[in-house]
Amino acid sequence: MPYIGRTPTNAALTASDLADGIVGTAKIAADAVTDAKIADDVVGTEHLTAGEVDATALGADSVTAVKINNDIISGVTALAAEPADTDEFLVSDAGTLKRIDYSLIKGGVAGISSSADATAITITDAELVQIKNANNTGGLLSVSAGDSGATANGNATTLVVESNTVSGISILSATNNTGGVYFGDSGDNDIGQIQYNHGTNDLEFVAGAGVRLTMEGTGPLSTGGETAGDVDAGGLTLNHGANDGKFITFKSSDYGHGVTDWAETDTGFYMGESQAGGGATMVAINDGQNESIFNFISIMGETNTTATNTTASGNFMFGVYRKADSGTGTQAVADAGNAWVMRNNNAARLIFKGDGEIHSDTGSTTYDAYEDAQLVRAFDLSHGVGVINSKFDKFISYNHEKLADLGLVGRDEDGTPNHFTNITGMQKLHNGAIWQQYEKHNRLLEAVYELASESVGKEKADAILDKHDIKLLN
Repeated sequence: MPYIGRTPTNAALTASDLADGIVGTAKIAADAVTDAKIADDVVGTEHLTAGEVDATALGADSVTAVKINNDIISGVTALAAEPADTDEFLVSDAGTLKRIDYSLIKGGVAGISSSADATAITITDAELVQIKNANNTGGLLSVSAGDSGATANGNATTLVVESNTVSGISILSATNNTGGVYFGDSGDNDIGQIQYNHGTNDLEFVAGAGVRLTMEGTGPLSTGGETAGDVDAGGLTLNHGANDGKFITFKSSDYGHGVTDWAETDTGFYMGESQAGGGATMVAINDGQNESIFNFISIMGETNTTATNTTASGNFMFGVYRKADSGTGTQAVADAGNAWVMRNNNAARLIFKGDGEIHSDTGSTTYDAYEDAQLVRAFDLSHGVGVINSKFDKFISYNHEKLADLGLVGRDEDGTPNHFTNITGMQKLHNGAIWQQYEKHNRLLEAVYELASESVGKEKADAILDKHDIKLLN
């Protein structure tokens, strides 16, 4: 390259040589440096050793409090004058001298290297690097716009961003493109992601390389990769794909039911798939406490008391429908169809048919050992509402206690009979009362016939039966 001033020689240089700012390829002898400063411009490519420069002879405006590799200049002490950021200095990069700006080396940061034009910086040592603010946040790399007064969590110190006002990181992407944060490991560089799709305005959360949660730009919140949740804005769509288990579970540390064939012991309620073709199952479990476990509560502002017909509505309604034979709508369950079934340990006990008929599996209990009509009357007398006294009431030998013993009415916790009525039991009692009255009627008929036969003769007695269309059972 061309030189400014005299062409250098291999001979020892004087102070005037150094003042001209020119050093040739030869090494500088230790006694060649006097009180003159080393010029700002160029030192040749020859490597300098510690013994070849007397640092104490450098001028105040030559080098500041900067650490320069010891195999070039040794013993440099802090000087008063602070160079400008654009002042250039020589540093060593793998044995080669390079000229870089003072702004790149001030502060004595170890491991800095630069290209000759100082456009690239590599930080190779595990030192703390702080930008804009000297506040120590605890981060390996800290970007600070003001002291927030906080210190980074020990598990998150690689990069720390802080401000004494609002703090944030912007990820800017082109329209109809995506911006994201990726989490990777040695086996997968995108195993976890947070992505914003600017084309759909959807925010997606990826875990295990699959989309697990989507916050749709139109408002719904969806799981399982669902991108068009069929709910209104603010609604939740749960999509668990081809899985056949539970959609949602509710847990509590208070639970410990032990029924783990159905759910984990701390799960008190869950909703799951009913069958592959659709439907849902709701299950509530407790630990055996004698309390309500599945409560449906409906609160109305005003009760409907006017309609008692097919259009009636009320506080609580169960609606059943059947898929239409054609089209996308629904139709009524057939009259003979099972519209609503109540089961006990998977065995049907109560069935409501489509036409409103009720079928109950209640066994064959009868009350033939009692006067059924008197039991019915005892029930009416025990309730005492609208009952007209009869001269035959004095013959009733049963009371409220007997009705409770027979299970026709309920009891309070202290054992006192109450007015809860066993509807199916009363139906059986009425059936028995009808049969007992039928038997008594026929016995009476037979007695009257015998009396008539003896009084007027069998022929006239038969004529009387024919006249009134009465037939004897025998």
